[in-house]
Amino acid sequence: MLVGAVALATTGAWAGSRSISALVERNEQLSREAAESEARVAELQALRDAQALRLRTLEQQHQSALAAVTAPATCAPPQAQASQGRPDARRALKGKKVARR
Repeated sequence: MLVGAVALATTGAWAGSRSISALVERNEQLSREAAESEARVAELQALRDAQALRLRTLEQQHQSALAAVTAPATCAPPQAQASQGRPDARRALKGKKVARR
């Protein structure tokens, strides 16, 4: 009976140590995965910040281009431009024929 109890205790200790070592290995694996995940999150945040900056730059360029296109039309009325003695560029080219290729 004593031998059976010792064998049972030894088997239980061996199984317990295997279980603990498996838990330790799993804990280490999860720690590595968490570190990799945090690094990926930091990488994605940096990418998002760069994209947001690029978007703001493009929006500013778009607004500047839009302002440049609409500014001449609002600065001087059409009568003032026509009274300067220069022909309208569209009208000047309208009557001329251009050779086609």
